Amino acid sequence: MPKQRHVIAHSVAQRLFAAEEALDIAAARIAELNAALPLARLEGKLAASIGQDAFRSSAAAVVLVAQTREEIVATHARLKEASDDIGLGEQAYGDVFKVAGQAQPAADRHLRAA
Repeated sequence: MPKQRHVIAHSVAQRLFAAEEALDIAAARIAELNAALPLARLEGKLAASIGQDAFRSSAAAVVLVAQTREEIVATHARLKEASDDIGLGEQAYGDVFKVAGQAQPAADRHLRAA
């Protein structure tokens, strides 16, 4: 049974990592689009009102991806808890380096030199 649980956990972990990667790629591509839209308007010498609805929709999309990414990060933490609960402990399924201090208050989450 423990071997089967490890196989199942590995399968779930691979899907989780794929989802995390897909969201990061989506966020990056939408950000590229958001950067391109106003530059295209300027290059085309168009009025600011041209494409404003598309710009707003694209900006909203990146916010939604950020919210979705946050939920997947929370899912990751919850799956780690579930893994611990069933006795699987630490597994090396994904990234070698993890961000320490995930439970920090939002006000303390700033980049700092180590």
